[in-house]
Amino acid sequence: MEAHVDPALIHHYFKTKRALYDETLTLPDFSDPSFGAALRGRLPGEALITAFLEAWDGPRRESSFAQLLRTAATDRDQQVRLSELIATTLMAPAAAAMEPGANLPKLRAALVAAQLAGIAWTRYVLCLEPLASASVQLIAKTLGPSISETMNGKVTR
Repeated sequence: MEAHVDPALIHHYFKTKRALYDETLTLPDFSDPSFGAALRGRLPGEALITAFLEAWDGPRRESSFAQLLRTAATDRDQQVRLSELIATTLMAPAAAAMEPGANLPKLRAALVAAQLAGIAWTRYVLCLEPLASASVQLIAKTLGPSISETMNGKVTR
């Protein structure tokens, strides 16, 4: 498929290929206070999985996230970008939602992020069934207790 766009026009608005690539990504905003409040609820694992997957589900965002995951596998700049995204959108809220005095909060937050990144890779990049088409609610209910236990050192049910 050809776009019939003058390359000079693209270079006028996007000085580099990286700038054009960055513009194509649609990243979710997890700064909503309700996200943090949901994590401090009774089932923080379910809340985190639900918020994470709902933020990425949808044709444009899903393809953006899959694109970022694929690119990060081979591009150091995108690895850094993905690491920063995970740190701010997953690890920070997970650490903040942990029970006061939780043992090894940074490590636990990183383990939570690793579980969610694994779900994302399997769902959006590998498209492995039945996970790729499973409902957000089913995934959250199934894996939520594991995430909650990682966050707090015990199952919260």
